[in-house]
Amino acid sequence: MNEQTRQAYNVVIIGGALMGSSTAYHLLQRAPTMRVCVVEKDRTYHWSASERSNAGIRILFSQEENLLMSQYGHAFYGDFAHKTAIDGTPGHLDIYRHGYLFIANTDEQARDIELNYEFELGYGCEIDLLDADGVKARFPSIETSDITRAIHSPKDCWIDSHGALMGLRKKVRSMGVDYIDGEVVGIEHDGRRARAVHLNDGRRIAGEHIVNTAGAWAGEICATVNMEIPVIPLPRMVYYFETRNEVEQFSFTRDGIGVGFRPEGKGFICGITNYNTGGHFNFEVDHERFDEEIWPNLSHRVPKFEAIKVVNAWVGHYAQNTLDGNMIIGPHIGGVENFLIATGFSGHGLQHAPAVGRALSELIIDGRYESIDLTRLSYQRVLDNTPYPERGVKA
Repeated sequence: MNEQTRQAYNVVIIGGALMGSSTAYHLLQRAPTMRVCVVEKDRTYHWSASERSNAGIRILFSQEENLLMSQYGHAFYGDFAHKTAIDGTPGHLDIYRHGYLFIANTDEQARDIELNYEFELGYGCEIDLLDADGVKARFPSIETSDITRAIHSPKDCWIDSHGALMGLRKKVRSMGVDYIDGEVVGIEHDGRRARAVHLNDGRRIAGEHIVNTAGAWAGEICATVNMEIPVIPLPRMVYYFETRNEVEQFSFTRDGIGVGFRPEGKGFICGITNYNTGGHFNFEVDHERFDEEIWPNLSHRVPKFEAIKVVNAWVGHYAQNTLDGNMIIGPHIGGVENFLIATGFSGHGLQHAPAVGRALSELIIDGRYESIDLTRLSYQRVLDNTPYPERGVKA
């Protein structure tokens, strides 16, 4: 039975990028006969955060939940060829294991890095705490005169986000999941339980569980069941540039002055987050901002970046949780009990997608978390207005 004839499912997932596909994958891994569909309004994924992500995976966190989810992300993407194999043919994913480097420029930032370092060591993380001389020894092209502390995680990485999205989607389809092109415009419910989703073309798709993994669009879906979430779209511009100057192999570098960069193909990508621009979707690139704000910071940190050429630029959107910058996961507490969400990742979505998909599958199949306890990231903290933020660099 295909998506044109099947009308009822055990699980209907709204949002078919990495988060939704990971959820479908983990459900079918546990329950191969489960009937699952994924509804996606952007069949090309042209506008999706997964496609436009910087695609980093790091263990540099200050909270147990985020760190453990990233460790599972490393394991999942590291075993991608096996996990997405179809009929004995392995999948493929390009992974670039060149590490992460977080730089502190103030005493307060240095203290955050030192506290996080002690925390991360307790979870077996391979990390190095560096002073300015230590940074210069590893990365000679970096200006270190104003560096107060840094932390380096040499085995962290970034991946080909398009390859991950397409490979996982292909695998999930082979497992029997239906991908349905359409936009969810309403959810049929009685205030306690959801029965179906309604699409913009009039179709009705029934489901025993409805899962909202629509990212920065998730708030619109939540509103249809009277669930208010503090999640807004936050535009983030990314610029691809090239330089003729020879530099060493850089890690994914995040600077305390607010700019980040990493290698990409023959050049580099960089960006900076302006939290004042959140609240609406904006896919227009501001080239003046690069010249006036980003390039001066880049050329300060890496003087060899004084002569560069911007070749391309694009805008992606964080699903920004304005309460605390962490995801919201789980059921609609006090509302539609079989309506589950996973959104508000605030820049962590790609690296945490495997663990989130596994967690949602556990809530649906087992009724509780089995692998990582994510209770502190539930909707309850929104109801209670009790933020649970990360310490230090957040996105």
